[in-house]
Amino acid sequence: MTQPRPTDSSLAAASHRGRRLAWFGAVVLGVVSTWFWFSSPWPSLSLNTFAVAICVLGVVPTLLWLHRDDQSYPLPEILQITMVPFYAVPIFSEHKAIMSYSEDVLTNAVLLVAVFQASAFAGSFASSKGYFRRVARTFWHTEFVGEDSLRFTTYTMVSTSLWLLFTSLTDVVPSEYYGAFRAIFFGIGTLSNFVQARMWGAGQLSNAQKNLFVANIIVQVLLQNLSLLLVTSIITILLTIVGFFSSARRIPWLVCLASLAVFGVLHNGKHQMRKVYWEQNPHRLTLVELPAFYSEWVGYGLAASGADEEASPGTETQANIFQRASLIQIVAYAVDTVPVPTPYLNGATYALIPPQVLPRFLWPDKPSPNDSVKILSVRLGVLSEEQAETTSIAYGLIAESYVNFGFPGTAILGFLLGWALRRAALVTSDCSALSIGGIFRILCLAWCLNTETTLAVWLSSFYQACVAIFVPLFFLQSFFK
Repeated sequence: MTQPRPTDSSLAAASHRGRRLAWFGAVVLGVVSTWFWFSSPWPSLSLNTFAVAICVLGVVPTLLWLHRDDQSYPLPEILQITMVPFYAVPIFSEHKAIMSYSEDVLTNAVLLVAVFQASAFAGSFASSKGYFRRVARTFWHTEFVGEDSLRFTTYTMVSTSLWLLFTSLTDVVPSEYYGAFRAIFFGIGTLSNFVQARMWGAGQLSNAQKNLFVANIIVQVLLQNLSLLLVTSIITILLTIVGFFSSARRIPWLVCLASLAVFGVLHNGKHQMRKVYWEQNPHRLTLVELPAFYSEWVGYGLAASGADEEASPGTETQANIFQRASLIQIVAYAVDTVPVPTPYLNGATYALIPPQVLPRFLWPDKPSPNDSVKILSVRLGVLSEEQAETTSIAYGLIAESYVNFGFPGTAILGFLLGWALRRAALVTSDCSALSIGGIFRILCLAWCLNTETTLAVWLSSFYQACVAIFVPLFFLQSFFK
């Protein structure tokens, strides 16, 4: 049995939908930008200009990708579009965390984000112009699984769901092996999720496979949320949406709206749930307790939403939904405190990147990539050294680059990321889904959805994911030739 391949007519239809969506997106972008410009609560012309620029630079690369019917993965485009909810939406919605800063500070903060985006766009453009495609097969084309056998990802998704089930509800996995197995199954789940969503968008899944895929996504999201940390399940849903969008060239609006509503309610109730299950009654849940657990969580979330609506109808609830995605306040804090009174770090957090290549068994005292977060917290005066040992703050790549080297550092980082991601997309554009290049680009795309970390954590976790996935695959390929 082989998977159905997309026909010429289906590819042409996807291309047509992509161009139509590009024009529609351009119109929506123009309307939203105009609306914000004339209804902005900020009197500063510069602040409004740079806030709109973040939206334009975030959305336009994806619109261009759609319009030219690009068959490579939208790696730099996805990185750019994540800047909109992280940095532009909080400005539009007057996020309460930024209201204590002056307009001059906020103007410099949004300018910094726009500089990063413009540099990333320039890097992506330079990478495209300097690339010459090779016709011969390369290392990137080495296949682990052929295109005709991708139906097996339906069942590898089940294995990830079972892993989450056992580790979330039982102690069957020894703690010393948990990290290694988690990396492997997280990688399997990421690849399977994206491949299945992309096949759905291309019309290559049967109804039974669609039902099993949906069931797996629901199970994984429910189990991932048991930690009361929503970021992993949000990335799971985003990866599904991006996978479908990349092949179908249309946005699954129903899934997007339903996800926004569900995560909005869960976000509103998570703080009360943490008080109950982290402080008052910490214990491992059982399978029979899950319905009551989620019923309680939804109850807290709806109660919080109702209270918000009574306090400020129509505005505060929206701010709560997007509050988790805001990073502009930490950029504003960095701009306000560096270089005066806090001097530039001059690469102190980036110095932790090279040691991450060596395995810990070769260097037992190797510094942790998480030390970069501690350095930022302590040097910026956000946390004491004792607090930094137990508390982690999402700084993001932009704030970290500014704290180290100012505006030039942010521009250079943006250019390098744009160049590298575009080059990765071009080099792997004709690789099969589960070849070396195909897996590498899926991992790149997944990591583009998570820019809340420092660069050392971002690169270290990406490196660990590559090792956790490629080493077993090379072993299995050698063993089962």
